[in-house]
Parts: sequence; structure tokens; C-alpha cells
Amino acid sequence: MHGADADTHHGGHALDRQSLAGLVAVGALLALCVVTGGSSQESGAGVFAAQLMSLPVLGWAGWRLLRGTHQTSPTYLYAWLAFAVVLFAIPALQALLPGSVAGGEGRQALAADLAQFGGGAPARWSLAPGASRDAAFHLLPGLAIFAMVLSLPHAAQRRLAQLVVALAIASLLLGLAQLGAPQESPLNPYPQWSPAMNGFFANPNHQATLLVVAATLACARLAMVVGAWPPGRPHRVVHGVVAALVMLLAAVALPLTGSRAGVVLIILACALVVLAHWPAWRGGLRSRAVLVASMAIAAAALFLSLRWMQVDAIDELRGPLRALTGEIAARYAPMGAGIGSYVPLFEQEAPRELLMANYVNHAHNEYAQWWLEAGVSAVAAMALGAVALALSLLGLLRQPAQVRGLGVTALVAIGAILAHSVVDYPLRTPAMLAVAAALAGIAAGQAVQAARTRNSAGGRERAGTAHRLQRDMTT
Repeated sequence: MHGADADTHHGGHALDRQSLAGLVAVGALLALCVVTGGSSQESGAGVFAAQLMSLPVLGWAGWRLLRGTHQTSPTYLYAWLAFAVVLFAIPALQALLPGSVAGGEGRQALAADLAQFGGGAPARWSLAPGASRDAAFHLLPGLAIFAMVLSLPHAAQRRLAQLVVALAIASLLLGLAQLGAPQESPLNPYPQWSPAMNGFFANPNHQATLLVVAATLACARLAMVVGAWPPGRPHRVVHGVVAALVMLLAAVALPLTGSRAGVVLIILACALVVLAHWPAWRGGLRSRAVLVASMAIAAAALFLSLRWMQVDAIDELRGPLRALTGEIAARYAPMGAGIGSYVPLFEQEAPRELLMANYVNHAHNEYAQWWLEAGVSAVAAMALGAVALALSLLGLLRQPAQVRGLGVTALVAIGAILAHSVVDYPLRTPAMLAVAAALAGIAAGQAVQAARTRNSAGGRERAGTAHRLQRDMTT
């Protein structure tokens, strides 16, 4: 489920043994994360096993990346690596550095309250150092997946994208089975919650995020089948039917998850994928008709879904939660309260009107929660990530339309996850964090390979010109 470039340029390249072994390792780690990491609160044996497995994979991926440093690397490769390092360093440093490095009105008030009962000021930057340390460990599988995918060739990255789609369909089928199963059924990995179409996840909204990613990747394949199928290649109908079936299953299942944002995101993501692939289509009137029809359907579906989202909007609590999170974050600025400190801090700071029988586990806006928990360091990490995404997109857009499909599609899928993070917390689950890391590795890897190919072609052209000049001078 990917772009036109995979078949027209690299699809026939067989993987060498090392690349195949790397693909198997990263695929196994990704599958383990998705199957066992569907909760943002619980972490069992599967999550722990994924963290242990990530250590050798991360070391192996680092070795593979260092081997490739003799090749010219674009700037955005270093931007991605800097983002990964900063992302891991934030929770690790929060658990280690003394509390004197942090300030803020809220921390001072807390220290004063503790002093009244004979306690000392918080000893670490983080108010929940154990949770911050655990957050650093939770990042290890994502870092290992990103690094290994980045080191793999195009064909391996394409197969990993197919694995993401397969895992999404498996989660969907499991969710359908859960609808007819009792709450204590072995099919329900989180039996404390009532049966719903959650699949591998504790929250159906995160199931919706994975379905949006799968539909985005499948839409890219369908766009390639419709507009840019290589002449003479067989099984066009089979590929088109499979891609369309994946999109249909995701579109039908999304309303069953109850995720209103997911319905909007699947429409926007698929529309962007069609627009990104349209320049590669051959043919005149037919391709334009397909494009116009796709955009008309997307516009109509978006209008209807936005009207549906207005239902029960008056009872929505996420707006007040986000506003209060911003107020609390201002009291703990500029360094933040520590990753993992949100739940106790919110209970301490929240007004009586927002004290409910069930505790508030997240702000339902990742950006507001990152600002509360990590302050300016979170802003720096987000800025690095935005720069890496933007530079990768620019690098891909410099390539011909036929060879940039997979990388651009991965960026669109990442954008859908980041957009959903405005109203939810998919990246707090090890499962979606691993999927996002795989997509980031694909996008960065495609951009880096394209840049190296362009640089190599330019080098060959300059060498040829120099040789011709030397030959002319000698003659």
C-alpha cells in the first residue's frame, strides 16, 4: 500500500541478507509493540519485552547508519537524528537533574506547602521522576524502529508499510470479534473496559488513528493503480481490489469506534494522497475526471462529517481540560513539571467543578500536555521535529512525481497522527508511537535516499564534464 515509485523503480530489487534480517527484526518489534502496547496507562510483559528487544535493534541500526556515513547525507538526516536524541534526553534528564534547574510559581508554592509539613522541596526536575524515567524507557522501541527503518533500503521500507496495513486490519478484525464477545473474553486485552471495537487498544480513538494510517497507505496504492500502473505489470485488478477493500473497511469501521476526528482525518488524508499522486498519472481527461470526482466526494464527505461532529458538542469536556492544562502549565513554566506528572498535578490544581468520579488521565491535547510536562524543552523538541518534517517534504518534492510517492504518503500519515493529537493522545500508547516511528523512518529514509541519488547523479555528471574537458585539452 504505497506510492508509484515502489513499483516503477525499486519494486523488483531483492533484499540482501543483512537488509532482510533488519526488516524481520524491525517488523517483529513493530508487531510486538502494536499487539501489546495499546494502553497509555498499563505496561505489561509485552511492553517490557519490546523495550528489551529494542536495545540490540537500536545498536544494530546505529551500526548500519554509521556504515553509511561515508555517503553524502542531507541536512534533514541530522535534523531527524537530533530530534530523536532530544526526545529521549528530555525525560532522562528530568529524572536525573536536581529540582534547582526548574522554577515556576507552581513549584515554589508546592515547596512551601511541603515545608509546612516538614518536607523538603522536590529533589528532581520532574515532580514524578519515576514516571519520567519510565517514559524514557517507553521511547526506546520507537527510537529503535525509526533508526532501523531509516537504515533499510527502499524495498524493505515498502514492505514495512504493508505490515502496518496488515496490523491495522488485524486490529480491526479483532475489534469486530470483541463486539460479540463478553467483557472477560480472552479476545479483550483490557477486560476492565466494556466490550467495544477497540482491537489491540484500550481506547477506541486510538484504533481509529491506526485505521486512518492504514487507509492513507491503501489510498496511495489505489491512486497508483488507477493512474500510474506500470505498463505490462500483471495483477493490476488484484492490487486495486485489495487497496479499495482496505479503504472501505477502514471507512465503514471508523464511525463504529466513535471517533469523530478520525472520520474527518481519513477524508483529508486520502484527499492529500490523491493530490500528491496525481502528477504521476498518465492520461489526460480520464485522470482529470478521477481527480475532480475524488475531490468532490472528499468535500461532500467532509461537510457531512463536520455536521455529525456537532452532535453532543455541548457536553464536550475536552475544551475546558485543554484550557485548564494551559493555565497549570503557565504556573510551572519555563521548565515544566515532568513527564508523567500530569494526573496528580491536574488533581491538585483542578477546581472543584472539574473533580469527577473518574480521574482525568490526559489533557486530550498532546501539545498542551507536553508544554505542561516539559516546558521549553518540549517546544524545542517540537520545533526540531517540525523542521525535520518540513525539510524531508521539500527534499521529496524535488524528486520526480514517480519516485516520491511512498515518502510523501508516510508524511501525510504522520500528519494525520499529529492532527489527531490535538484532540487526543495516540502517541502516549507504545503501539501508535511505534507506528509513527516507522512512518517517520520511511519518510526520512525516502528523502535521504532520493537526495543521495541526486547527489550521485550530479557527481557523475560533473565527473563526466571534467573528463571531457581534460580530453579536449589534451587533444
